[in-house]
Amino acid sequence: MIKLRCMPSIRLHLALLPLLASAAAFAQSGSEAGDADTDFDLPGADASMPGSDLALDDANFVGNPLKRLAKKWPEDLVVAPIPGYSPQLGWNLTLGGGYFLDDRDEDDDTPPSILGGFIMGAENGSYAYAGGANLHLLEDKLRIKGGAGYADIRYRFYARGDNPGDLGFGLDLLQNGPLYFASGSWNVWRRLYVGIGYLGGSVKTRPRLTQDEAASGFSVLDLDIGAYTIPIEIDSRDHEQFPRKGWLIEARGSLYRESVGSDFDAQIFKLSANHYRPIGDTDVFATRAVFRTSSGNAPFFLLSTFGGSKDLRGYPSGRYRDRMMYALQGEYRWHVNDRWIVTGFAGFGEVAENVSDFGSDFLPAAGAGLRYVLSQKHRIGLSADIGVGKDGAEFYFGVGEAF
Repeated sequence: MIKLRCMPSIRLHLALLPLLASAAAFAQSGSEAGDADTDFDLPGADASMPGSDLALDDANFVGNPLKRLAKKWPEDLVVAPIPGYSPQLGWNLTLGGGYFLDDRDEDDDTPPSILGGFIMGAENGSYAYAGGANLHLLEDKLRIKGGAGYADIRYRFYARGDNPGDLGFGLDLLQNGPLYFASGSWNVWRRLYVGIGYLGGSVKTRPRLTQDEAASGFSVLDLDIGAYTIPIEIDSRDHEQFPRKGWLIEARGSLYRESVGSDFDAQIFKLSANHYRPIGDTDVFATRAVFRTSSGNAPFFLLSTFGGSKDLRGYPSGRYRDRMMYALQGEYRWHVNDRWIVTGFAGFGEVAENVSDFGSDFLPAAGAGLRYVLSQKHRIGLSADIGVGKDGAEFYFGVGEAF
């Protein structure tokens, strides 16, 4: 499904292209990936496409295989295949590319501006493609993101509330459509960025049926979407790919209005906070808290969903869905050596109609994972996790950390 949370989650983070975090939001659906630039989550999008900001010389690292094949390969161009696995999509493969626009000093903290794109295909027939830009201007005082993409995603919809998720009964859906976005953020104080943006597109949803079932006639839900967005971010992490200390706090409000092209009026608000604490010389204890709420006439794909490769591993993205959700988790990252990292994680959360309904149906999860570091300089690695929730175990494979 298109990370249009219609599709449970369209989070388009390209493993090497932070900018595509939204454009790519298309690539997976569920709520696992409520991204900073979109409100849609596709099942499994996180697993194959982490949001990473690499340095200008990343074209030389081990994850850029074409650099090895072409003697005159442009130094600032990165192209790499990115494998992934999620419970909703199955195995998937993303081919991503990014071009770094500007040179910069080693002593300069300003991230490079990037143009990028990707195409993704999944085992269950889902596919997505997108392109975008992530620009750092005026010595990183101004950040501009923009992108456009298309996704055709197949996933299982479990209806709303705790009971459908507990019972495991769901309807197989096909969701497709284009998505485009643009946003600008200004550094108002220290590490605080505040911005405004726009999100638009259209979403078609229908059941996945046999030819005989389709012939009997089923309606298609066809909605145009349009929203003003207000992103706010505080980032004090010491590293973007593998932080050992600091905070990443993100807040985002979205106002869907007919005046900007939406077929419905709705409000979405999401707040997340990641904290990283160094343990010893190399290990890290990471914690994450997230809260999301939807109100107004939000369609089912904009409701808050639980699970996925981010919040929390152990549940298929979108199995639990309602107006509100929260998730709390902690993860210990043990550096065995320069190449191998072992992780252990645990957490819990809930979905509910109202705040007063929280506390009645906790969703716990725990698991372990293994990382193989591809680039020691940039701390980019392959990741494999097994998470166990109250409904069973789920496997995840991709690039980068869960958060």
